[in-house]
Amino acid sequence: MIYNLQPSTLSRSNKLAGFFPYPQNGAWDQVFASTFSPDVKATFNDTHYNYDGWLQLYHSFNVTLGKNFAPFNHGFLNTLAVPNDNGDKGGFVYMMGWEGGFHTLLKRDLYFTDALFAVVKDVNGERKVVEIRESSNIPNTAPMPEPNEWECSFT
Repeated sequence: MIYNLQPSTLSRSNKLAGFFPYPQNGAWDQVFASTFSPDVKATFNDTHYNYDGWLQLYHSFNVTLGKNFAPFNHGFLNTLAVPNDNGDKGGFVYMMGWEGGFHTLLKRDLYFTDALFAVVKDVNGERKVVEIRESSNIPNTAPMPEPNEWECSFT
C-alpha cells in the first residue's frame, strides 16, 4: 500500500502494519521511522500527536497489548488505496479492520474494531505517511502521552 498504493498489494507490502505490534516483529523502530514523516500529524481517536507523541503512544499501547493479549493479532476487513492523479508517490489509504486475541486476564477471545485513514506523500524521494488518523474501540489502560495540538496550515 505505502510502497505502490495499489490495493492488490495491501496484504503483502503493508508498511503501516509492519511496526505493529511491537516487539514481536523485529526491527519495529526502523519500520516506524521508515513509515512516518518526521512532520507527521497523527490522531488516535480525538487526541492529536506529532511524530514523537505518536511514537510514545505506540510504545505505551504495545506494552499493554502485549500483556493483555497472547498473542495480540490484527487484520484488515476492507482496504482502499487511491493514488494521486498527478503520478507522484502519494495518495490516500483507508482501512477497516479488527484487533485483539486471547485475553490473558479474562481467559477468552476478544476482538475489537479498528479504522485508519492516511495521507501519503513523497518526502525526500520516499513514500511517507504525513497524516494518519486511527480510531479503535479496544479497551486499553496504557497511559496516553501528552497531546500535541496541530498548527493549522493550508497551502
